[in-house]
Amino acid sequence: MAKMVGLNLVIKQGWMKKAVSLLPENLPEEKYRKELDEHLAYEIDSPTNRRKAREIMMRVWYLDSEGTEKLQQEGRELIQKYPDQLSAIGWCMIPLAYPMFYDQGRLMGKLFEFQESVSTATIKAKMADEYGERGVVGFSAEKIISTMRQLECVKSEKTGQQLSGNIRVVNPEIVEYMLRVVMTLDGSSYYSFPQLTEFPFLFPFEFKVTKEQLMENDNFILGIYGSALSVSLRDV
Repeated sequence: MAKMVGLNLVIKQGWMKKAVSLLPENLPEEKYRKELDEHLAYEIDSPTNRRKAREIMMRVWYLDSEGTEKLQQEGRELIQKYPDQLSAIGWCMIPLAYPMFYDQGRLMGKLFEFQESVSTATIKAKMADEYGERGVVGFSAEKIISTMRQLECVKSEKTGQQLSGNIRVVNPEIVEYMLRVVMTLDGSSYYSFPQLTEFPFLFPFEFKVTKEQLMENDNFILGIYGSALSVSLRDV
C-alpha cells in the first residue's frame, strides 16, 4: 500500500505564527478555523488553496493525530511558552501530523552526513524510491523543502541545492521534547546515549543533552544494555 503524502502546500512562517498566536485563546474548533481563514485570505485568493493551507495549519497546531496526541499537546504548550523557538518546535510538530516530513527530514540528514549540499533532484528521487513513483510525491517533496526553508532549517544559496541550517537549541525543555518526538517517530525500543545527538532527522540543530538531564525527566528510562548506557521512552 502506498504511503500517505498529504503535505501539498508550502507552510509559510507567517501562517504558523498566526496559528500559534491563536492557541492561548482556547478557541473552539470552528472559531479557530474561521480566524485562521480570515488571516489567510489576505495572502491567498484561491478558496481551494486557502482551504488547503487552513487544514494543514489545523492538523499541525490544533487537531490531534491518533497515537501522538500527548506530544502534540505538549508542543502547543511549549510554543506558547517559547514563541521564539518556532524552528525547533515546528520541526517536531509537522511530522506528528504529516509523517512524510519526518521521512524526508531523516533522508536529508543522512545525505548531509556525507555532503555539504544536497540537490532537490536527489531528494525527490530518493523520496520516490520510498513512496512510489507518483507525481504527487515529487510535488510534496518540493513543498516540504520550501517549508523547511520557512523554518530556517534549510538554506538554498543556489537554485536546486539545499544546505543544512545550523540552529542552536539550549533550552532543556525543548531539547527533551525534540528527543521524545524523534524517538517516537523512529520507533526503536531503546538507544545508546551517544545516539541521542546523532538522529539524522535533527540535522539542522546543534544541541547537548546530559545523563543528569534525562534522569530528572520522568519520560525517559535509563538502563544498561551490554556495558553501555541505554535510553528508552516510558510508556504513558
